[in-house]
Amino acid sequence: MKILHAAFLSSMCLALVSQYTLTSSAQSQSLGGGLDCNGYSPISVNPKRNMICADRKGRYGGRFWDNGHYVGHDEPSVQWFSSATNSANSLAFVVILPPADPTPTSSGTSVANFELFPAFWMSLALCDPNSFPFNPCTPDSDANSSNPVTGAGSAVLELQFYPPGWPPFIRQISCSTTRWCAALNIDSAELSSFCMEPVNFAFLQTNGIPTGPPAPGQQMTATFTPNSNTLMMNPGDVLLVVITDTGAGLLTYVLDATTGGVGYIFANATSGFANTNPNSCQTTPFTFHPEYNTAAPSNIVPWAALQLNVNFAVETGHFELGATGDGDADDAPCFSGPTIPGCLATVQSGDTDFDGLPYRADWSDGSSNHPSPVVIVAGTPFTLTSAGFGNSYPNIQFETNVPFTESSCNTSTGVGCNVPPSDAAFYPFFSQGLSGSTCFFFFGNDFPGLTANDFGKDAQYGHSNPTEPALFTSGSMRNPCVP
Repeated sequence: MKILHAAFLSSMCLALVSQYTLTSSAQSQSLGGGLDCNGYSPISVNPKRNMICADRKGRYGGRFWDNGHYVGHDEPSVQWFSSATNSANSLAFVVILPPADPTPTSSGTSVANFELFPAFWMSLALCDPNSFPFNPCTPDSDANSSNPVTGAGSAVLELQFYPPGWPPFIRQISCSTTRWCAALNIDSAELSSFCMEPVNFAFLQTNGIPTGPPAPGQQMTATFTPNSNTLMMNPGDVLLVVITDTGAGLLTYVLDATTGGVGYIFANATSGFANTNPNSCQTTPFTFHPEYNTAAPSNIVPWAALQLNVNFAVETGHFELGATGDGDADDAPCFSGPTIPGCLATVQSGDTDFDGLPYRADWSDGSSNHPSPVVIVAGTPFTLTSAGFGNSYPNIQFETNVPFTESSCNTSTGVGCNVPPSDAAFYPFFSQGLSGSTCFFFFGNDFPGLTANDFGKDAQYGHSNPTEPALFTSGSMRNPCVP
């Protein structure tokens, strides 16, 4: 504990020095966005207000506060484990996007996917020596540790997929009211209030060239504006999603097997990616690589609220119906249309009273007035080998960080922490569809005729984690979809 306290106090002192140094020059600086994904940096204004950020743990594992704002949010997830070589640096998913949504209604009798989640994403741990806990990191190596004091500097890759539907003037990162798009997000963790959670952002492009500067502190409107080279995908398309390390840095790549379209981005200095000095908040061109070699349970990002490495998550809890919501403090910003009137339920902190559509039984269940789910096809993710697709991941774990946003939850003791949250009318869960070679995973509700195992519904999230009381995990279990 003495070592932990000393390291923490030392980091805090550096952060205070950084703030003092930056304050004197902040008035004259004209920085682009991205130094703080959550949007609370006093020197870096995000062109896109409602970004989808990696949820951080705060001091001693509690809630994370960014410049006085709680920014936690709900990320139910399934994590894959494997001891196979390269299982944490070269992998592929096969997913099927939902077919076209039903037309949403302002009464909530018919619901579209964009009302339930602003994104789903695949993740991976990356090396970033300038990110917490600010130690050297050897790419693609299990010699790295996730120890929060002595471990390797670690960043989170989130390959985010955005559903169609958001109005152009309020959309979060959505590209269209009818088509899907995807973007590479890389979040790092700092201590300075000027750059709490720097993020690199770039849409997947057919030519691999970002639409605008992706680096923290350099992002502009063009960074978040799709162009003619942005990969656009249709509802119902089948996708091969590849995340792999290369000599040119981390590659994220999507092949739309339905249309033949391809989009990709290299997370390297040549493409404009950078990491952020934890003391000065200055950025330096940087090429990102995966942190670990294998997806072992201990190989995770030490500062993330979830246990993150090879994960699939659904970002949820960010929508309420009505042009003014229901008048709660967690509703704004709101919009009047053109699709339907609604509110974003504060993307940075989510629907903290759990009264919006995502916490009602409006998820995929086979009903014509509810949308279809995203499908994770049998056996994926796969490990990539020189011969092509290799091993499936033999074990999985369900997890959720939703207790962090529950006001009754004591994050130190676990008292008052619940899944589902006590105010939620419903909480979505992962299910296995069918079995054998046709097995797949999906998220939402039971689906008559397709659901083979719902893992106890909300009971699948298990119990409060002994070392992190506000994190609920199932523990490792056999992957039922290994072909």
